[in-house]
Amino acid sequence: MQTAESASTQIAFHQQRSHWLVVAVSSVGLFFHFGSLLVNSFGVFLTTLCDQFNWSRTQVSFAFTLATLTAMLTMPLTGWLTDRLGARRPILLCTTLFGALFASLALLNGSLWHLYVIFLLLGLVGPGTSAVPHASLITKWFTKRRGLALGIAMCGTAFGGVIWPSATQKLLDQFNWRMVYAVLGGAVLLIAVPLMLTFLKEPGKQTVSQETTANAAVEGLSRKEAIRSGVLWLMIAAFLIVSATIQACMIHLVPLLKDRGMTPASAAFAASLFGVAGMIGRLGTGYLLDLFPSTRVPVMAFACVAAGIFLLFAGAAGISSYGAAMLIGFGYGAESATIPYLVGQYFGLRSFGEIYSYLFITVPLGGALGPVLMGAGFDRFGSYQIVLLGCGIATVVAALLLLALRAYPTFNSPTKSQQGGEQ
Repeated sequence: MQTAESASTQIAFHQQRSHWLVVAVSSVGLFFHFGSLLVNSFGVFLTTLCDQFNWSRTQVSFAFTLATLTAMLTMPLTGWLTDRLGARRPILLCTTLFGALFASLALLNGSLWHLYVIFLLLGLVGPGTSAVPHASLITKWFTKRRGLALGIAMCGTAFGGVIWPSATQKLLDQFNWRMVYAVLGGAVLLIAVPLMLTFLKEPGKQTVSQETTANAAVEGLSRKEAIRSGVLWLMIAAFLIVSATIQACMIHLVPLLKDRGMTPASAAFAASLFGVAGMIGRLGTGYLLDLFPSTRVPVMAFACVAAGIFLLFAGAAGISSYGAAMLIGFGYGAESATIPYLVGQYFGLRSFGEIYSYLFITVPLGGALGPVLMGAGFDRFGSYQIVLLGCGIATVVAALLLLALRAYPTFNSPTKSQQGGEQ
């Protein structure tokens, strides 16, 4: 006969399995999402579309710009809907539409307006497939191991950055470009959507701790309270600075190293190490966030970024450039795991999705500003040195901004004795 203790143990085991299954499926969803599949495959398709329809690279690139700007504008709406409807429904709806729209690119007829309309719609649904609703869902499922759970989920995007460019090119080598669009869009519909439909669930009273369920509904700041507190603006400033400096270095790393005499292959290898370190940063930061006060970890990550930038400023080439790339890449991975964790800690779960969406915008905005400013600095001064120095100093400033957050309270943070049975 089953004892009460053994029954309780079995229930706890199934609850834990449900928690981590959500993380695994979210990682799959982020592997197939807008910022992973579309962003990383776009450059591979670019010249093919130009050759097929006699479009210029500027004309095709504008489609990507249109999608990115639309996604940035609709990101807060996604956060607002996530807070009110839950994360599961926006994720499923937007991922389904994203897969169908991506597959519909196979039907391009030579009209630029056709291309632009599809990319406009992709940008409209893209935020619903992004880390905003996924992180919101995971944050509600986890308290004790929230950082690690977020780090694992965010690896889906990093893995997409490694896989999609080469996978897309290999498919184009074997099949017609229309077939490749259809296959990739179909993969979203036939792999990601069914998995999330089956296993992606909102937490219920029977699957999360009683305290977490009760507090999640009432604790935390509203959007207006967060904006008035000033904490949100400190975070936005810090992460915008770091996003701009990291992505500036990422985009210009290969030409910078080639200018220093490294072969194209060696420079490309440094860029690959950047991506590998980004994945390590996601996992490592997630693990550390559960062990140390939440502001110390991003400050350490920002220090790694600053060290990498100053190493490049000092003339790193060869093996030392690999170290610089990995330091900056680690910070890039740390950024994606840290933002949702800090939102949950400093603002609670009441308006998590909407508040996180404001911070999440700093990533594409920094990506739009940083590389352009670094390129302009190179054109103005004839080298990257002045810009690298500025980036390093700016990253230190961002770390200092986060240190100012130490005095602010956290929400849904039970004591260690209460956390014993939570995930």
